[in-house]
Amino acid sequence: MRFRAAVMGTLLLVTLAGAEASAQAPPPSPRTRQAAVAYANQGWTAYRARRYREALQAFRRAEATVHAPTFLIMVARSCHKLGRLTEARSVYQLIVDEQLSADASQAFRQAQAEARTELEAVASRIPTVEITVTGAGSGGAQVALDGLDVPASTPVARDPGSHTLAVGAPGRRGLTKQIVLKEGTRTRVEVDLAAGKVRIGSDETEQGAGGAPQPAGPGRVAADGGAQEGGEPQPVGPGQVAADGSAQEGGDAADGRPSSRSTAVVITGLAGTAVGAGLGAAFVLLSNEKASSQQLLLGPACTDPARCPGLDLRRYNDLGHAKADLANAAVWSFLAAGAAGLGTAAYVLLTGQPDARDATATSLSVIPMPGGLVLSKRW
Repeated sequence: MRFRAAVMGTLLLVTLAGAEASAQAPPPSPRTRQAAVAYANQGWTAYRARRYREALQAFRRAEATVHAPTFLIMVARSCHKLGRLTEARSVYQLIVDEQLSADASQAFRQAQAEARTELEAVASRIPTVEITVTGAGSGGAQVALDGLDVPASTPVARDPGSHTLAVGAPGRRGLTKQIVLKEGTRTRVEVDLAAGKVRIGSDETEQGAGGAPQPAGPGRVAADGGAQEGGEPQPVGPGQVAADGSAQEGGDAADGRPSSRSTAVVITGLAGTAVGAGLGAAFVLLSNEKASSQQLLLGPACTDPARCPGLDLRRYNDLGHAKADLANAAVWSFLAAGAAGLGTAAYVLLTGQPDARDATATSLSVIPMPGGLVLSKRW
């Protein structure tokens, strides 16, 4: 689904009104509000670009500057995208448990309602692991997961991914094992200290249907990043704030990948560049062929066509005109290819979003080559 919006355009106009009404803290100053909005917009830009670590840091700064459930829910969503499901669950729980004042803004209440729904979804995706120690001497066994002690024979929740299990007991040689936990699974690990063996089994739990939450859909975007029903706002430039307080950006898909329209424009531009460069090269070859035919008519001993006896001057001139026309056609083809390439590059730079998770970067190269340009982009 496409979405048009930077998440925090309304935070200062609407949602922070709830923070001002709180009796627990004085109203934030205009400078504090501006700082919170700046951090939130940085976070939203990074979130859309799938730079979730950067987004998480920015949203945390916004929340530290001015408390708002609308900031916290984006903190939780960023944690979710990073695979830090247990942290996401804790943040969602904070939002759900918060006692909102009677005059809290609608955006705060909507953020709390969405947090409640997303909490259920993320909780169902958190894997658990239960470690049982058997064998002689298992009574005093110590169990650690990633260096932290965990109780034996008790399910514990951990984020998906690889974890280091270490089991030791007095008088027994310790065991270390890498275990991989998958989303929505219950993993059982049985460690036999006497035999020095580790058995691992798992079964899937029922997962939430929604997967990772998407902060927006078609139409306007609320201060918490959730979509609101209603018509689309009038288009504005990237990062600008619309009349309803929401901000809009380009038309890329919600997961950071280029939209179908963006992809079509890029493919068309690249195709135009390739066709123009190919035609230019073909015209150059044909022009050179006409020049060679002219030279054959002259012969090796003749340098001035007007003084060459037996020269078919009319044929010679026709070849010359054809050579000039083909050379002009080559020039215009290369110019058209260059224009298409530069136009596509400009479009990608202005509207394209990096398809990256955290450290993976998007690269764009426009390389001049003999007879044309080479445009290269890694999505």
